[in-house]
Amino acid sequence: MLSQRFGLSAKSLAELALVVSHAAPGILEETKAPSAESICGFWRSNRLLQKRWMNELDAGTNASSYDMELFETLTPRLFTSEILIRTFSTLLAALDRRLGTDDLTRVARNVVSGLLEIRMIVLSRLLTVVEDDHDRVQKIDRLRRRCDRWNDLLVGTIGIKDECFEFAIDPDRARDFGEESMFAETEFGVRPFEQLVSAGLRGTFLQHLSNQNFEEPEFLILTKSILSCIPRQALHRDGSFRTSLERRIYSSGR
Repeated sequence: MLSQRFGLSAKSLAELALVVSHAAPGILEETKAPSAESICGFWRSNRLLQKRWMNELDAGTNASSYDMELFETLTPRLFTSEILIRTFSTLLAALDRRLGTDDLTRVARNVVSGLLEIRMIVLSRLLTVVEDDHDRVQKIDRLRRRCDRWNDLLVGTIGIKDECFEFAIDPDRARDFGEESMFAETEFGVRPFEQLVSAGLRGTFLQHLSNQNFEEPEFLILTKSILSCIPRQALHRDGSFRTSLERRIYSSGR
């Protein structure tokens, strides 16, 4: 099974979003568009995921007793995917600004709009859940709020220099985070704000995410397409930033 071979989980997606955030300054400085193959993989994997999730939601429409199990399975995938996809989409939009193009932004908008449609369906259905499942709904909502906050932090730190907040959940909050990161920037070495973000994500957010493996093969396509856009030397300013996630993805399927 996919999970036994690759071990991708909600934590994996959040970690990769952090990798994108760390790599963004180096990628933006190079001002080089990602390969068409990687962008195609990014778009295709998302469309397939969205189709899969929409089918699951449609199948659960007439089975109310199954709804909460469906939501509890789907929402960690959806909300953590949004962190990764919106963070990467912000990087694409910032690249477009510097290249004077809009091709990457249009792809990102297409992907994010599809995710937003599913998000709205899920949230609207959660409002109709019976009182007996109130505690389970609250747990899902706490996850959503945590994911939304970390999404805006990562989006803000990437988008601040190019004023790219289109893919934030709350653009004003993302801008505030971005301004804080700019204020904390130093001329040499790792920015203290980067260390704070990394420590916060790992220490206060990842502990709330499950290590349960995702079975969908689309996640492998998604993660590999994003990692292929990140030069290894861009993963950290000193070129040494590595993660077990990156090693696992690049070694998979060989």
